[in-house]
Amino acid sequence: MQHFKPSIFMRVIKGFISSALLTMGLMFIVITVDDKQFLQNVLLRVIGVSSIFIGIHLLHRQFHPHSYNKPGTPK
Repeated sequence: MQHFKPSIFMRVIKGFISSALLTMGLMFIVITVDDKQFLQNVLLRVIGVSSIFIGIHLLHRQFHPHSYNKPGTPK
């Protein structure tokens, strides 16, 4: 069985997207300093934290792909 190896171009794109998600997440959390609009701040913080987690997951999956193999499948 032939293993699929992603091209270097796709790895660069995935790295760029995950880095952008991390940066956007941090920016969303930082701009919620104003306490006048509580609901909007909570929503921005939730979006920021979730984008940070998605970015971290994408980066980890890109650099450690073997840790995401299902049990019983060859590495």
